[in-house]
Amino acid sequence: MDTNTPWAMIIGFFCAGLVYLLGGVDELIRSLTIFMTIDILLGVMVAFSNGEVDSHKTFKGLLKKTAMILMIIVAVQVDLVTNSGNFMRNSMILFLIGMEGISIVENLGKLGVPVPMFIVNAFSKLQEDNDEKKEEK
Repeated sequence: MDTNTPWAMIIGFFCAGLVYLLGGVDELIRSLTIFMTIDILLGVMVAFSNGEVDSHKTFKGLLKKTAMILMIIVAVQVDLVTNSGNFMRNSMILFLIGMEGISIVENLGKLGVPVPMFIVNAFSKLQEDNDEKKEEK
C-alpha cells in the first residue's frame, strides 16, 4: 500500500489545527457535525425533489456552514480571553444545533415527512433558551 506522505501530513496538520481552534472534539461538536451533514443531505434531497438543483445555492449553503464553524472558533477565543471555561463555545454550539434542527425539520416538511411536535418544540425551545441567555448579558 502506497501512501502519499506529504499530502497526509498537510491534511493531518489542517485537521489538528481545526480541532485545536474548535476547542477539541466532544459530544457537542460531534452532534453539530451530524446535524450539519443531515441538513446538507436533506437540502440536496429537497432540491432534487423540487427540480431546483443549483450549484450556486449549494455553494452558498456550504459557505453558511463554514461561517458557523468560524463563529465557534470566535467563541472559543472569547472563552480563552475571558477565562470563562467553555461557556461561550458551548452556548454557540447549542444555538447552532438548534438552528440546524429547525432547518432539518423544515426540510423534512418540504419532503412531506411528518415530524412529531415534541421534536419541533425541542428545537424551538433550544433556540429560545439561547436567545434568552444572549439577552441577559
